[in-house]
Amino acid sequence: MTQINEYLNIAISLDIDPDANTAVEGRHDALSASFNGKVCIKACKKGLQKILELLDVYDIESTLFYEARTAQMLLTDRMDLPELSERHEVSCHSLKHEDFLGRVSGMPMEENHIEETIIEAREILEKMFDRNIRGFRAPYTRINHTMVKVLERLGFQYDSSETRTMDAEWGCKPFPLEVFDSNLLEAALPILHDEKGKKMSAYLWAIFEGKRVHGEHINAVLQAKEVAKGGLFIFSIHPWHLYVDCQGNPFSREQVKKNLANLEYILSQLKQLHGIQILRQDKYMESWSEEKGSN
Repeated sequence: MTQINEYLNIAISLDIDPDANTAVEGRHDALSASFNGKVCIKACKKGLQKILELLDVYDIESTLFYEARTAQMLLTDRMDLPELSERHEVSCHSLKHEDFLGRVSGMPMEENHIEETIIEAREILEKMFDRNIRGFRAPYTRINHTMVKVLERLGFQYDSSETRTMDAEWGCKPFPLEVFDSNLLEAALPILHDEKGKKMSAYLWAIFEGKRVHGEHINAVLQAKEVAKGGLFIFSIHPWHLYVDCQGNPFSREQVKKNLANLEYILSQLKQLHGIQILRQDKYMESWSEEKGSN
């Protein structure tokens, strides 16, 4: 069993979905921004290849949240996802990046439709990767009582969609989603405050958009070491964001080079820090559950 209580545990997770995807009024599935109503994966493919290469260089196992449609498109585009993902956890990020709650579409999905959609997504991924899918992250990191009810009924081990402000009381530990009357475990995404007191996310998009610098995320880890020993601090990345911005506009060659250098800096620093270990979300959840069961 992996020892987790001696460390601050770090997970690197990827949300693998269409380039600059956005919810659309009047439809459940997402489309790529600025691509004339189409779904594009060109930047996602390049970004995923680069990130997986860097993870291999630094010997890091990650958690890959695949949108099933994107996984199928990447496979069709001659990307050997099963081999490339072999050492990583494969989890579910919906079928077509659905706006399940209808915040933008204006059409909240009914429970049976949500269940059918998640079942189809999981079946596609399990067949493609020949493994059980146990983790889920909702598009736009939005869940509600109905979604949690479906995930629990379908036997998912954990959800990783909620965000929570990092403090000593929480300590980045998993918790049951009691707010939704559920025992499904949540591996929440941390929110914290920088040195100026400004709220920041553990999603790395702000670095690629030029709104944060890499050192701030390393400082976030150092901050987490003080209050979250034994917990799981989750960094999240959209692979396409290395190459295009949120509106789908391509970055310059210089900006892409800078984005890759920033990501590599973070990975290299994480590997050098004392008192932390980097592991997949499923391995952490297994160890945490075993330790809770033995107490």
